[in-house]
Amino acid sequence: MKLSSALATLIAFQRHGHSIWASAEDHAQRKLLLNQADAAKRVDDVVNIAMASVDAGDSHGVALPLNYVVLSGNEGSEQQLAVALRLPGVERVQHVMIDTGSSSLAFCDKSLIDEAVDITKTDYAQCNTYSGDSCPDDPSSDNIFYVGQVFKGNITAYNTNTDKDIASMDEVYFVISSKVQSYFCDGPLNGIIGVAYSALNGANKIPSPDFNIFNLWNQSCEIDNKSYGTCSTSSTNLPAPLEQTLKEDVESGHISAEAFGLYCDYAATIGSKVDTIVPSLGVFFGGNMALNNTFYNSGTPQVRFCCLPILLVFS
Repeated sequence: MKLSSALATLIAFQRHGHSIWASAEDHAQRKLLLNQADAAKRVDDVVNIAMASVDAGDSHGVALPLNYVVLSGNEGSEQQLAVALRLPGVERVQHVMIDTGSSSLAFCDKSLIDEAVDITKTDYAQCNTYSGDSCPDDPSSDNIFYVGQVFKGNITAYNTNTDKDIASMDEVYFVISSKVQSYFCDGPLNGIIGVAYSALNGANKIPSPDFNIFNLWNQSCEIDNKSYGTCSTSSTNLPAPLEQTLKEDVESGHISAEAFGLYCDYAATIGSKVDTIVPSLGVFFGGNMALNNTFYNSGTPQVRFCCLPILLVFS
């Protein structure tokens, strides 16, 4: 395994938002160890070189810049990596948290339904929970969930540091939440994207696009007597956005490694302001690029199925 000194620490270490890194309070008491602008330039250079290689047909896969955020105590004191995404017709960027244990893409703001253009409402909906039973009518609950309609359309990955589009995910499935209660909507975060490739993007077939998705709860919420509602079991698996994006390369045989890698210049994160998106402190590599890139090459993939991945196999 070969790691550059600039990006010596892999930090894909969250398990549904529960970080093992230093707390927000620890960060606030420390000074920046590295110039973040310099660290971001290194990341952007790596991404640009990688994607130029893809465009030239010399390599296959995807490389995306990742932003970093440490949330304040009021927002959960978590540290997360996020990718900046754009919906068609919507000017503001959506900072979507990277999750290594799921395959779905979901946005928090239901106003996106009216703002986005050229997206199609499907006959599917999702109801995902992350902490046991969830109650859609109890805002004081600690339960973590989202429920929303599944749409289909083009999503663009965006570099907030350079103000440029990086890559397009065309005709992918994604959720715009009608109701959400989750850490991935805290502070400056606007959603979640799972990079576990496939088989973890469950959805329910609904009678029509106008179906009341709250009927996905299979029992009513009765707060006082503790009889919480639960999400219905998913009836189908939809192709995940990452799976759809790399489908052509996979089918053509150009991608032989269904894997991903997450890397971050962790030294540059120390001392970051809380609840503030810091651009381009990490990189996401998908496909063959996970095995051959600036920070990891010519080695045997180290596969983990728990919580501290260096590389994860998609399927």
